[in-house]
Amino acid sequence: IEQSDDTSSTTETADSAAAEAEEPATVPTPTTQEDIYATAERISTDMSVPQDIALAAIYSSFSGTDGNRQVNEEAARSIVQSEVDAIGGVSEDCPEVTQLVEEGFDAFFVRRSLAFSEMNVDDARAILNADREDEEAEQMEMEAAKAQAEAEAAAKKEPAMKTVTVDYPKGFDPLASTAAPKPQPQKPEGAPTPAKKEDVIFEGTTEDLQKLVIESPVPVLLDVYADWCGPCKQLTPALEQICVNAGGMLRLVKINTDQQRQISGALEVKALPTIFGMRDGKILNMWQGMPRDEQMVRDFLMGLMVPGQGFKPPVSSEDKERYDDLSSKLLKLAAGASFSFSARERLENHVAKLLDELVTDIGGETGMAVADDSARVLRSLMSNLINNPFEEKFRKIKLDNKVIASKIAQYKPCMSILKSIGFVPEGDAVMVVAKGKRVVNIAPFVVGRGCIDKWIDKNRYQIAAEGRKRRDEIERARLAAEAEEAARNQVDEESEEESEDEADANLCMLKLRLEGKKKVHDIEMDADDTLATLMEKLPFSVEEGETVQFTCAAKRLIVKSTDAAKMSQTLSELRLKPAASIVIKVGDGKKADVTKGSLAERAAASKKKTTGSHSMHSIGLYAKDDGNKAETFESGGVLYDHDISDDEDEDGEEGSGEDGDKEEEASADEDEDEEEDEEEEEEETEE
Repeated sequence: IEQSDDTSSTTETADSAAAEAEEPATVPTPTTQEDIYATAERISTDMSVPQDIALAAIYSSFSGTDGNRQVNEEAARSIVQSEVDAIGGVSEDCPEVTQLVEEGFDAFFVRRSLAFSEMNVDDARAILNADREDEEAEQMEMEAAKAQAEAEAAAKKEPAMKTVTVDYPKGFDPLASTAAPKPQPQKPEGAPTPAKKEDVIFEGTTEDLQKLVIESPVPVLLDVYADWCGPCKQLTPALEQICVNAGGMLRLVKINTDQQRQISGALEVKALPTIFGMRDGKILNMWQGMPRDEQMVRDFLMGLMVPGQGFKPPVSSEDKERYDDLSSKLLKLAAGASFSFSARERLENHVAKLLDELVTDIGGETGMAVADDSARVLRSLMSNLINNPFEEKFRKIKLDNKVIASKIAQYKPCMSILKSIGFVPEGDAVMVVAKGKRVVNIAPFVVGRGCIDKWIDKNRYQIAAEGRKRRDEIERARLAAEAEEAARNQVDEESEEESEDEADANLCMLKLRLEGKKKVHDIEMDADDTLATLMEKLPFSVEEGETVQFTCAAKRLIVKSTDAAKMSQTLSELRLKPAASIVIKVGDGKKADVTKGSLAERAAASKKKTTGSHSMHSIGLYAKDDGNKAETFESGGVLYDHDISDDEDEDGEEGSGEDGDKEEEASADEDEDEEEDEEEEEEETEE
C-alpha cells in the first residue's frame, strides 16, 4: 500500500510539472505612453505638483529592459514626496525667491531650484535656464513630430498614380534621331570624385558647432543665411555644389540666423548672406552679400584651401585682428554649448572635493597655504590653455619640472584634477591633452578654473592666516641656518683677523685732502716714516720755498714744514698710527712758527670787526612798495639799521684763518656774545 501511495504521489507530481511546463509564462505588458501620462496626471492631482515633476519622477522610476519597461508608481511618488519636502524648506517670501520670480521664473520651480542648489541664486538660475531650454527643445520636437504626422496623413490622402502601358511599334529604335546627340562634358583630368551631399553639407547649431566647425579636419565655409533672404536662396545652392565637387576637401556649414541667434551675434553678422572662411578653427576671411564675379569666389577658395597661397586682395592687419576676436568669441560659444549642464555640475563637484582632499593629504598647521600654492599652479596651467587653445606647447605638462614636481606631481588629488579636465599620461613624466587635435575644447578648463577661484575665495581668510604662519616658519629656518653658518665661520674669521692685525702692525693709513678740495687721496706709510717723508710723497705739486701745513683735527695737530723738529718726528710719535685724516694747505712761502697756542692767543688774533660795509634792515611791517626800505610806510612800520661785521680781515688773515678748529670755536664764541649784546640793545630800542 505504501509503495502504491508513493507511486501515485510521484505520478501526481509529474503530472503537475508537465501541466506547468505546458502553461505559458506570464509576461508583463509594457507600459505605453498613454499609461505614463495617465499615471503622471494621477500623481500630479493627488500630490498637488506640476505634471512635469511627476513625469520626471516616473521616468526615474522605470524598471525592466528597454523593450519592456514598467512604471513603479510607488517609487515615483516617493521621489515626488522627497522633492516636495525639500521645496517646503524654502520660504515663498525669502529674498532669493523674490529675486528670481521678478526675473520671470515660476515661483514653484524657483523654490525647487533653490532647494537643489542650497539657496545659491546663481546655481538656481542656471538650473531654471537649463529647464527652460529643455522645455523649448521638447516643444520643438513635438511640433516637428506633429508636422511630420500631418504630412504623412496628407500623403495618404493623395490618389495613387495610374500606370499606363504603351505598346512600342515593332522595330522601334529610341536612339535613332535626325538630331545629333549633345556631347557630354568631359571630367577634368585629376579632378576629385564628387562627395556625397550628406558628407559635406551640414546644418549647424550651437550644440554641434565645436564638432562641425572648430574641430573640422578640412576648411569650412560658414554660411549665415535666413529663409526669407532672396540672395541667400541664390548663393547657397552654388556653395553646396562647390563643396560637393571638392570631393570632401571642403565643408559647408549653414547657420540659420533666425534659429541660431547666439552664433550670428558672436560673429557680429550685419548683412545676409555672410560667408566666413575658416581653417583649423580660425576665421581667415569673409565676404557679405553676393560675390561680384566668379573670379572673386575662386580667389577666396584658393586662399582658404591652399596653405601659404594668400587671399586676393590680401587681408589687412585691422581685419586680421577683428577675425581673431571673432574666432575667440565663436570658440568660447562652441565650447560652452558642447559641455552640458550636468557634465559641468559633475566636474565642479569633483574638483571641489579633490581640493578638500588635497588639504587633508598635506595636513599640518599650514596645509591650506600649501594647497593654495598647488591650486594656483593648476589654475595657471588651465589659463594657458584657455588663452592659447591653438598652441600645442601648452598642451604638455612635464612632471619632472621643478615647480610641477614639488607642487603637483607629488599630490594624488592634483593629478586627479588634471585627468578630470582631459589630461592623459604619455610615458612616466609627461601628461598631454587634445593630442592630434587642431584646437582644444576649453570648456572643462574654464569650469575647472572657475571652481578653483571659488575655492580660493571661500577659504581666503584661512589661506591668509596659514600663509603668514608658513612664511614665519620659513624665515625662522633661514635665520637658524644663517646663525649656524656664522657660528661655523666665526673661528676662521677671528683667526684671519688676528693674522691680519699681526701682519699690519706697522701700517699707517693716511687720507690726505688739499684744503678747498673734496677729493681724498689714500696713502699707505710705515709708522716709522716721518712727516718729511710724507711731504715727499704728497700727491700735490708744491713749489720750492712754499710752506706746507699739515692739520689733523682729530689729533689736535697743526704742523708747518718750517718746523724742522716736528717734521723729523715719526708718524707713530705724532699719534697718526694706524690711520688719520690730514688736511694739506700749501702756503705763500712766509716763514712762521707752528704752535698750538692758547685760547687767549687765538682770540687776540681773531678778525677785526669793521662797520659800514653791510647792514641788516629789521622792518616791523612791510610796505606795498618794499623795494626801497628807506621810504616811509603807510602802515606805520618801523625801520631799524644794524651794522654787522665784515668777513674780511686783511691784517690777521694768515694767523686767524689757519689756526684750525679751536680758533674757529673761539671766534664763534665772541660772535655769539656780540650778537647777544646787539639783541639786548634792539629790545631796549623797541621798548
